[in-house]
Amino acid sequence: MAAGEPEMVDGLARAEPAGMAMAWEDGERERWWARAAALEHGREQDDWAAAVAGADQLSDLTPAQQSWLLVRGPESSARALLGRPLALLHHRQQIDVDRVAVARFELDAWPLVLRDVGTNADRLGFLVLPFRGPEMASLVAGWLRHLGSARLWARLWLERHPRTAASALAPVAAGRPGRPRQQAEDALRHLAATGHEETVVEAVERCGTGTVTALCEVGTGAALPARKVKAWSLPEIRLVHGEAMPQEDVKRLVAALTWSRLAAAPEPPPGDPAPDGGGVPLAVESAEAPQPFVHPAEPEAEKLIADCDRTSLAAFGRALLDAWLADGMQAADAWVVLAQAHVGDDTTMDVLAPLVRSWPPRSRYARAIDGLAVLATVGTDVALRHLLAIEENMSGGPTNDRATAYLTEAAARRGLSVTQLADRLATTHGLDTGVTFDYGPRTFTVVADEHLTAFALDEHGVRLARPPKPGARDTNPEAYQQFLQYKKDLRATAAAQTARLRRDMLARRLRPARDVREVLLPHPILGPLARRLLWGEYDTAGRLARALRVAEDGSFADIDDATATTDGMLGIVHPADLDGDLKRWARIVADYELLPTFPQLGRPVVVLTGAQRAATSMAGLRPVPTDRIVTLLDRGGWQGNGLSQPPHTQLARALPGGLALVAEISPGVGRYSMGNPAEQQITELWVDDVWSNHLQLARRIPLGACDPAALSELLVDLLQAP
Repeated sequence: MAAGEPEMVDGLARAEPAGMAMAWEDGERERWWARAAALEHGREQDDWAAAVAGADQLSDLTPAQQSWLLVRGPESSARALLGRPLALLHHRQQIDVDRVAVARFELDAWPLVLRDVGTNADRLGFLVLPFRGPEMASLVAGWLRHLGSARLWARLWLERHPRTAASALAPVAAGRPGRPRQQAEDALRHLAATGHEETVVEAVERCGTGTVTALCEVGTGAALPARKVKAWSLPEIRLVHGEAMPQEDVKRLVAALTWSRLAAAPEPPPGDPAPDGGGVPLAVESAEAPQPFVHPAEPEAEKLIADCDRTSLAAFGRALLDAWLADGMQAADAWVVLAQAHVGDDTTMDVLAPLVRSWPPRSRYARAIDGLAVLATVGTDVALRHLLAIEENMSGGPTNDRATAYLTEAAARRGLSVTQLADRLATTHGLDTGVTFDYGPRTFTVVADEHLTAFALDEHGVRLARPPKPGARDTNPEAYQQFLQYKKDLRATAAAQTARLRRDMLARRLRPARDVREVLLPHPILGPLARRLLWGEYDTAGRLARALRVAEDGSFADIDDATATTDGMLGIVHPADLDGDLKRWARIVADYELLPTFPQLGRPVVVLTGAQRAATSMAGLRPVPTDRIVTLLDRGGWQGNGLSQPPHTQLARALPGGLALVAEISPGVGRYSMGNPAEQQITELWVDDVWSNHLQLARRIPLGACDPAALSELLVDLLQAP
């Protein structure tokens, strides 16, 4: 079949609207249609045909009815609904819904595709690939600066339809300045750089002369145009030899700093439209993709910065930041934030970090992202400690995802994982070098016990709960309050590190064994916490090979109390990993009087039997209070199936490895608390692919395929009393 040739579908020939055509690659349409097998709709009901006939739009139907209609329902009804205004569809398998719709209905499915790619270009943008037309050209041109997979989909579309793209975008690139023109220029430059320069030249020349060079040549080295600079009152900058920087040079420096910006998006763009010959596309959201650091300073700025006293320059940068904040944080002057990567120091990072935390709640998301980029680019211990704290304390969402991405990249610059970086940057509160409080004539040394409670030692080494209150002859009475604050800070740090280690257990974050020996155990705060935990050596599949405790001499001991050596990857053991060894390890921990850092072996746990692990579902569980189900849906991260048409009769939550735990409940939970029965019976637990809509009748994944720790946590979460 020639690309764009009309086809017979279900015996009907489809006419192509002017300006649009289908351009399938060999076998592509068949691969998309093959996803109909994955688009389950459960047991077909007698009233579905009537529901379709009475629907005003696709969103009036349940996900099961949508799947049935698009795969095998009446073609005339499906085409009619696809041609009507579309509301948001509540369908987990939106990718497959759209692929099957495009494969079966082709151009009639374009309104559905256009609506969906507009809601999430990173995840669904690949759907435009077989469509050819000027509307698609303008659409994908706007994706080329995305950080996520939309950038890849745009490039693939442009390289697949170069003539259509060039003809549609050349007039825009020759038009009025603005974002559409910039996006068109980006697209034409990409085409010119990927072997289609002649096509671009022809399209551009049809729009008038004088634009070919500007569009097809990249990186000409032309000087950046001057930008208007606010007349802020700023301090002088001292040079390395002590004299003040001349005002003309200060103006030149500020002018150069106005071009502070993020670097280009990291290459290559993430994603794969057809992994494994047509499975679920690999798509990465922009917030989760590798993030750009701050672009290096312009040569003019670098030259001037080299002559500056760094402390004076940093103070000047903070004055710029203060002036911008006082001026209302105007977007046109937001370069001030990114400029801190060129002029700032650790004191600047101390000032910037609280601002970054405060901006997302005030809807200043772009500025928060700029601030994260600055912290990651500067990359000092102080900057990365702030970045760690921001990432740990955010409540989730795209900005948190970007913080995680920046932290991952900053750690990778040091050859570390985020977990390793956090271990190395954990504060010691001076306990590694010695802490004293000086009253003047008297000095007290501070030590911490194994529970990280701070005590003072007098000059004879006698431990005091706290230093004595200052007397008349003490010249520094403030030292007493400083000790009390120190004790409070140490307690807060111990609590924060305990919470981090608990998260490490739940997320199965692993460390090289040498890091546990050489970084954690010698650390004055992490060491006492790590020694009271049970560790485990994990294989490459993330399964526990053997559990280990930290012996008194810092070595490792196995369940038989024999010394164990390991150079593998260690993690904090979850009790569900121990299976039949749980009770024995609990006795060992008790015998050695190890007070756990947090509830570990004694935490609630659900361990499946061998038969249950081999089974593909589990039934006969006890009833659960409806209030518990409502709480899980509202705040527990579980998703129900009754968003479009209540009640919820199914709950699902993601597991590691691309799986999801699915719970079937009866009689179901309505949208509001009123009218719900007091209890819900969990009729079945089973496991499915996380991307599925969980409508299939067959159960094919054994429960034992799940990570035992993650599965245990979800089962405890689901079955515990409210």
